[in-house]
Amino acid sequence: MTPPSPAEGRVELRLCWDGTAVTRAEIQSRRPQPRRLLVGQRPEQALAVIPRLYSLCGDAQSVAVEALLRLLEDPGVSGGDPPEGRPINAERLQAAGVAGAAQAHWAARIRLETIREHLWRLGLDWPQLLGEPPQPGPLRELLAGREALIADPERARAWAASTRQALFGAAPVRWLQDPDPALFDQWLNAVPTALAGLLRGLQPRLQGLGVSDRPLFRRADLVGWAHEAAQRLPHEPDLHWRPDRAGRVFEMGPLARIRDGRRTAAPVAGAPTCDAWGRVVARVLELAQELHALEEGQPATQTLVGHRTANTATVALEMARGVLLHWVRVEAGRIEDYRIIAPTEWNFHPQGPAWQGLRTLRGDTEEVLRAAVNLQVMALDPCVNYELEIVHA
Repeated sequence: MTPPSPAEGRVELRLCWDGTAVTRAEIQSRRPQPRRLLVGQRPEQALAVIPRLYSLCGDAQSVAVEALLRLLEDPGVSGGDPPEGRPINAERLQAAGVAGAAQAHWAARIRLETIREHLWRLGLDWPQLLGEPPQPGPLRELLAGREALIADPERARAWAASTRQALFGAAPVRWLQDPDPALFDQWLNAVPTALAGLLRGLQPRLQGLGVSDRPLFRRADLVGWAHEAAQRLPHEPDLHWRPDRAGRVFEMGPLARIRDGRRTAAPVAGAPTCDAWGRVVARVLELAQELHALEEGQPATQTLVGHRTANTATVALEMARGVLLHWVRVEAGRIEDYRIIAPTEWNFHPQGPAWQGLRTLRGDTEEVLRAAVNLQVMALDPCVNYELEIVHA
């Protein structure tokens, strides 16, 4: 996995194992919160601090802060007519001073960051785990030319086309448009690209691993979640570590977006539960979809909502790993509190999808068990490293 900076924290896993199977699983997230660095500072200081504190998804973190600052500047709020507790969707954000050009730039940044994260996992992390050669080429080009790709649509289209061919083959990726799941299987077993070979090696190891029936977060939940979090965060000091929505713990990420109908769903639509294979396939599907959209010159889209009261602002947006939420309380022009709920806190919740999957693991040796844990964790893709403790029952 990509090593984060030390400030980004960790996820702690503790398994009780009887020599054959896991009998108990415990999970605790220890991602740092920015409050200690920002209390007493002016709100704009968050833009200098937060992207450095959470460098792995720095663009999404920056966009969330920028949207929060726009909400705090909302003249409708400061002028004495606050929408107390009313959600603010994309249209209200624009009315509050978030111009269409700013929204388009945000969306382009998050799209490229999502592509980057998928390329990193599929081109570097998973090959390393299987002992196969890495495929850094497309990722290296993206890292070197990100700003140019945002500014130059023709360059972006050319890069997307060459990357799509390298990953998926020269023929059109038919399963992006056709719901027949057999088309994905045909591609997987016939195309001689390194990505297809990687997936063929992963499939038998991931199918049936890390199974969870936790509900998948839907786009329709986003406004309600932003509203609920804004109401609860001032009174629940641990909500950012153990989030829930009306008592339910969701799974976040590409699989949730696919099942929600926002991406081609055929290869994973029929499964009654979620497993590690479905999560990796979802990442592949989303990568193909985003590259296709970029190649076709389609503008990036972004799901982002806000919530504003007289002294607080909340922004929730979709990014590579799921929904990212920022909340700030400001008093007398200074930050009084600032908290972040990231997708990792949902997927690695003490009763979340990772916990469910870990409870079902089996292994005759500690080495086998650790390997299974690594596969499951990689498929859920936390934004921090993890530490594993195995206790012999």
